Amino acid sequence: MKPDFKIPFNDLFFARLYYFTFMGGWGFILPFMNLFYIDLGFNGKQVGLITSVSAVVGMIASPLWVSEVKKHPQARRILQVALILGALGYYIIGFQSSFPFILVIVFLHALAASGIMPLSDSMAVMVAAKSGNGYGSVRVWASLGWIVSVLSSGWLVARFGFIAGFLGVCLMWLSSSIIVLFIQPGYFSQQQHDQPKPNLSVALQRVRQDRTLLGFAFALIVIGFLNSGVLQFENVFLSELGASKQLISVAGILSAVVELAFMIYADRIVHRVGAHRLMLIALVLILLQRLAVFSLPFIATIMVVRFIGGISFSFYTITFVGLISGRTQPSETGTVLAVFTVTIAGLVGIIASPVAGAFFDAFGARWLYALSAIGYVIAILCLWWTRPEDVRASPLVKQIDGGL
Repeated sequence: MKPDFKIPFNDLFFARLYYFTFMGGWGFILPFMNLFYIDLGFNGKQVGLITSVSAVVGMIASPLWVSEVKKHPQARRILQVALILGALGYYIIGFQSSFPFILVIVFLHALAASGIMPLSDSMAVMVAAKSGNGYGSVRVWASLGWIVSVLSSGWLVARFGFIAGFLGVCLMWLSSSIIVLFIQPGYFSQQQHDQPKPNLSVALQRVRQDRTLLGFAFALIVIGFLNSGVLQFENVFLSELGASKQLISVAGILSAVVELAFMIYADRIVHRVGAHRLMLIALVLILLQRLAVFSLPFIATIMVVRFIGGISFSFYTITFVGLISGRTQPSETGTVLAVFTVTIAGLVGIIASPVAGAFFDAFGARWLYALSAIGYVIAILCLWWTRPEDVRASPLVKQIDGGL
């Protein structure tokens, strides 16, 4: 007799609370991470190398990490240990000032934490589906946690230094390591499902055979390479333009405020128009945002773009997970998510991060937005060319193709 796997309400509640603390906890330090490195006296190339080290480790470890952990009956316990190690890693980084020591700690931190995000997303998709909700109903709690964390960290970092931010993310991750124990273990492994065990080679074969997933992978490579500089140095750019740490923290929540409404709304839209169409819309919106900052490089422009960006980010986040989960088997979803979210980013980041750092040193932050815009144009064209059959059959798409 198969075990009963019906979801109680508490699973959805604790999944949301988990995202509030885990992803929301990043708000304590991510807006200030590169400012911390610059404050230590590191140049753009060194900041890029630190990012590359994390990317290289994640690229190799993440899909293997997720594939193997999901086979294990104690997958939830392994995730808990990874969260604890990740929390301690952030805390230790906050006390470092030596470039070589930070490289070593970042390497170990990435090794422990590289699979947390895709394993968490896989769990969230399953919990939301079982409860009759969309992934956005869980992911929106990360945005709420981000708002609380960023506002708190802006005030704390301004008064007590960057260590306050590192301590904040440490405490939030330790909290998430406790909360995760209140979610049924079956959502973290495949042991209770009548499905094949996760296998990395099978998951990669799925991507190779799916034209749309391949196109999406190529789009992510282009975006990852040409958008790397903006992701690394936008807050540094704000600081150079004269923004205070408190204003940078406010800028960090503008997108999240809009996400609170649009994450759940994006769930409804994706069911109506499809993940692929909504992803194209998201990329077009982000392209317009990059062009706006390049044309008008002011603090006010970045603040407005960050606020409007909550719409495009909501669409992008929901469709990213929806596009992959909709084109893979449940036993493959976590591993494929790891490949797309960590391995591809790692492969690109090995080169992109130091190159973007060198470009920042040579030309400044404004021209990073032009590079990013070029990347989004290429990605949009790539997704259009590899669109799935149901999109090709749309009368509107046929009309556009005829015009082209």
